[in-house]
Amino acid sequence: MITNDFDPLNSSDNFDSEIVNSAKKREIRNILKSYVGIFDSFSELIQNSLDAVDKRKKVETDLEKKLWLEVNLQDNSFTISDNGIGFQQKEFEAFLAPNISFKDGSGTRGNKGVGATYIAYGFNKLTLGTKNADFNYIGQINNGRKWVEDKEGIVTRPVVTSFGQIPDLFKKTEQGTFFKIEYGGDFTRPKNLSYFSANNAEQWIYLLLLKTPLGGIYFDDSTDQTKFNLKVIDSSGSVTEIDNESALYIYPHSKIKASANIKEIARIQKQLLDKGKDPSKLPAKYERLNGVYENYSSEELKALPTNRLEEKHHLLIDEYSIEAYGYFGYSTQLWDEFNDNLAKLRKGYRVLKGGLLIANNNMLQGDYIAIPLTSNIGYQNQAHVVVHLKNADPDLGRKGFQPEIKELCEILSVGIVNKLKHWKNKLRNDTGAKPVITTQINLHNWIKEQENHEQSFPLDLSNPNFFKPINEISISSVPQSEQDVVVLFNQLIAGGVIRGLKLLATSQYATYDGIFKFYIKEPRENHIFDKVTNPLGVQDLGLPIDTVSNPMVLEYKFNLNALFQEFENEDKFEKDVNLAIAWELGDVWKRNYDVTSLLDLDNLHHRQFHGITHIIHSKTSNFNLIVLKELIEYLNDVDGVQDFHTKKYGEDIFE
Repeated sequence: MITNDFDPLNSSDNFDSEIVNSAKKREIRNILKSYVGIFDSFSELIQNSLDAVDKRKKVETDLEKKLWLEVNLQDNSFTISDNGIGFQQKEFEAFLAPNISFKDGSGTRGNKGVGATYIAYGFNKLTLGTKNADFNYIGQINNGRKWVEDKEGIVTRPVVTSFGQIPDLFKKTEQGTFFKIEYGGDFTRPKNLSYFSANNAEQWIYLLLLKTPLGGIYFDDSTDQTKFNLKVIDSSGSVTEIDNESALYIYPHSKIKASANIKEIARIQKQLLDKGKDPSKLPAKYERLNGVYENYSSEELKALPTNRLEEKHHLLIDEYSIEAYGYFGYSTQLWDEFNDNLAKLRKGYRVLKGGLLIANNNMLQGDYIAIPLTSNIGYQNQAHVVVHLKNADPDLGRKGFQPEIKELCEILSVGIVNKLKHWKNKLRNDTGAKPVITTQINLHNWIKEQENHEQSFPLDLSNPNFFKPINEISISSVPQSEQDVVVLFNQLIAGGVIRGLKLLATSQYATYDGIFKFYIKEPRENHIFDKVTNPLGVQDLGLPIDTVSNPMVLEYKFNLNALFQEFENEDKFEKDVNLAIAWELGDVWKRNYDVTSLLDLDNLHHRQFHGITHIIHSKTSNFNLIVLKELIEYLNDVDGVQDFHTKKYGEDIFE
């Protein structure tokens, strides 16, 4: 019988220590399960240091807030030191325990008291230190993760032991904190820092600014910025460093040249209108842009072009002082160019890409969320949206936000895309060619680059049956742009390589690139296949001589991925296109289409008109392709490319 009042939170004090130990393990294990991101360990340490320097700044207003970070691929470790407030002894002894936090939750990046537990028990070696006028200590905790995952009771519960050496990074400041995680071991993530395929400071700075709280989300020109130094030691011991950088997020427009703020464009248009001039005649710097962007205040968010914003959403916008940023690029290739050639990270990683990111108290929270467009769905991959809240309450760990907040952010992201897409007429056309996102090179360098390209990538098509009397093509190097594709295609027609069509018109301004007609005329043998003299001919001339088709729509692209993106965006429609001409086919077709290669001699009977190289099929339509790269390779060696076309496009109907 219970005769006295009791506190259920203290009831475990009288239990057997083994029971309490098991309960603690379960509690910590549940915390660790909420941390699934590959950058979570970096993020927790960085956010704690940022909060620490902010806290000290409130007391010492002249403080220059500073972090020192070290990524060491030799000993597989990440270290961070700061000149923040430091710990008091009681705080230091308790902060690693579950659900213990000394943050007030108002404006701090974390406050649930689980991040430090994850750092201590999610890995097997953590060195930590603190120093200020009241308390100095350096300690180490080992085998935290091994103990948590130990089901047999073999691993002793770890304790923090004193560590005699003062790490070099901790000598940088008279006050602050220090943490070093050494990775490796079962259940840890990442196990090895080589996972990121980044070996120098120039690469790691993009990872840390775009994937962790180091990239602070701010929409004003605040001068109170935290600075940081970054040192990276690669696996061979080589050192690269970047000093005194600002802890700010890398917004796309800050790195992608030819990006314009739509507020600025609108302001210039108003000035032109006020002067009685045509507002559509903008300065050249606002035409053929890589992207457009805009920042949005709370009031501007309420006015976004979407019919889904209700009064309850307006209340949430005010409650969390929501602001946002949106960037709309002309092509998803911008993200590849940014990743591969600016950040120089693993190809295809897309450290920056289209989608929605949600931030709280100046810190990104969670991963990309798809922007839920119901039309022009391809735009969800071209638009980069960041929605920022103040003092919202994310889920445990680094997972995300409550459903009503997530829903609101998704609605706002759709409204932002709806607004930005109205300016797409100011963007360059997506031809599939590689974007230029850095400052334009000067004419001399451009000429030299083309000379080098000609030597490195010569275009060879020598055949006694074409281009008489010299029997070789005039264009000397592999195409690099849509314009090169147009030139090469016209040469192939003029040289008699492609004989089955005539061009009627081309346009830079209409929705589609040109108009053409298929035709068949004497001599008949010009259209009939011969493996040596006419390898692009038809097997049987199923149509009579002097057949001329109705006018049809023609599209040029460097890479056909760009055309499929336009179909997804509903800028163009596959049912309207009869022929597409490109240098390369790309790989986006695999999502929704099948391709029949007419360069596979087994499919020769499908070719109706001279020169067609492929037919692309969807569930509702099909159209013809001329893929120039594969056409050239085929003409140079018909038999040699058969295995390639069979394997790439063939379909084995038997198991």
